[in-house]
Amino acid sequence: RGRLTVSDSLNFRAVVLDENATVLLSVGSPGNGSGNLQRPKGVALDSHGHLYVVDAIFDNVQIFDSRGGLLLAFGSAGGDAGEFALPAGITIDERDVIYVADPYNGRIQIFRLLDGGTG
Repeated sequence: RGRLTVSDSLNFRAVVLDENATVLLSVGSPGNGSGNLQRPKGVALDSHGHLYVVDAIFDNVQIFDSRGGLLLAFGSAGGDAGEFALPAGITIDERDVIYVADPYNGRIQIFRLLDGGTG
């Protein structure tokens, strides 16, 4: 769609740029609260324009709407299903299936955001 997502770890943020490198969306700031980022390591957009950010320090994935509002965060530290150890990347396929690289646990975890049964 002519958009580039960037994980800007040293500035505690993730950004979405258009084809002219104009910032369309910037999320995150230092801190320990909801919507804050410590070490964003991967970003992806789904078909609804939601921005997913993997944070290696928080061991989670945070999902932001197209205006930068936090919708949901999932994951925690550990080795069980839905837990991460320094997650390192994310991609989302054309069916909105979410793949999170969890290298310290030696795996890729696969998720699907439920949409309330509408498809």
